[in-house]
Amino acid sequence: MTKLLAWTLIGLLAMGGTVALMLGYVEGSTAIYAAIGLLIVVVIAPRIATDADRSWLPATVIIAYIVKLLASTTRWAVLEFVYGGSGDATGYHGAGHKFVEVWRSFEVPEIGTGTAFVDAVTALLYVPYVPTFLGGFFLFATIAFTGQLLLYAAFRQGDLTGRLKWYAIGVLFLPTIVYWPSSIGKESLMFLFLGLASFGAAGLLKDHRLKWILIFGAGIAGAGAVRAHVALILVGSLAVAMVLRKRPSGEKFSLKRMIVIVAVGGVLFAITIVAAAEFGVDISSGLSTSDGLERVIGNVEDNTSGGGSATEGGIIRSPLEFPGGFVKVLFRPFPTEASTPQVLATSLEGMLLMGLLLWRLIPILRNLRHIRRYPYVMYAFVFTIGFVIAFSSFNNFGLLARQRSQVMPFLLVVIVALGWPTPSRDDDVAASATTPPARAVHRM
Repeated sequence: MTKLLAWTLIGLLAMGGTVALMLGYVEGSTAIYAAIGLLIVVVIAPRIATDADRSWLPATVIIAYIVKLLASTTRWAVLEFVYGGSGDATGYHGAGHKFVEVWRSFEVPEIGTGTAFVDAVTALLYVPYVPTFLGGFFLFATIAFTGQLLLYAAFRQGDLTGRLKWYAIGVLFLPTIVYWPSSIGKESLMFLFLGLASFGAAGLLKDHRLKWILIFGAGIAGAGAVRAHVALILVGSLAVAMVLRKRPSGEKFSLKRMIVIVAVGGVLFAITIVAAAEFGVDISSGLSTSDGLERVIGNVEDNTSGGGSATEGGIIRSPLEFPGGFVKVLFRPFPTEASTPQVLATSLEGMLLMGLLLWRLIPILRNLRHIRRYPYVMYAFVFTIGFVIAFSSFNNFGLLARQRSQVMPFLLVVIVALGWPTPSRDDDVAASATTPPARAVHRM
């Protein structure tokens, strides 16, 4: 049935693209971009499946990519026809045109962090061919989709095979994840780097081979160049999971594991320095650091308090403030707070997610005491908490709706992994592969 739906959607997309070409709504080069992307996905989809998901994953990936292209088209249309072409994506696309010749002349343009980094990467991606504006959206949507697949692969590395399909549906089809990281800009690149870092982290939490360190490092380097504070949360989450995870019976504390932990600690320190420099925080002394952080927090709260989507509140400063900040960052605005159709759609999704979390809240809380057995779940849990605290300083629902796409894959890990039972496994395998042992099936 899934395969039939996939091929039906491909047929409809082909017919729709043909009509759009004939009517002049889409340029031929843009249609070719989409066709090449879809062809690549059709070819690789069966090759990324394993015995655990071979019966359904290939067709699901194809359907998800088509949905991603449709979401990217919608984002482009909203920017072009609702906001008159005024947005960050327009600036990045213009920078791509500006700096592409620098790359083509085998020179390297000035590469900074944040916006400057995205400008340079956009130009680099445009070296083989400079796409139309919509074509650029498709290119970045494909990059983000690669990150979604890596996030699914990271979850699969945890060997939670009883819930693979549910997590795949969430990470490939949740509207926030599908819609926001589908345009030219930081969100799409961040999804690729989140996927790389998480795939490497999942591998490091199972064994300590060099390839996992390199993959994690690549993800952190990219995330740090775009949003150093998110990279800091990623590294901190892995450090906590590596130190606190419950070792399988018989496993000794090896020198290799110690080296990896020290290396992660070094990366954490380095990313802290980069993040501090990005926000202008002096970490040379405790007092100046405290004052600098307060200044940064105050600036973020002030700068995000304007516009029609502004809300009240600030960064979480005590445990008592955490529930309110958690709801604000992950689920608000409520439908009664929506002022536009786009905000209303965001609020309805938030309500559905909140309902899902509340429905499974009791088993999630019960299973949290066993989280040390499931290090990737611990990694996702710590990232979610850290993200909520960091972004609780944002006082604008519009900004939060876009930013929260980065945390949704990790929130889904917590809900899916802790909210339902999973198949029983051998005790030693369970402890190392994050699958609950037979005696704990009733808990998980």
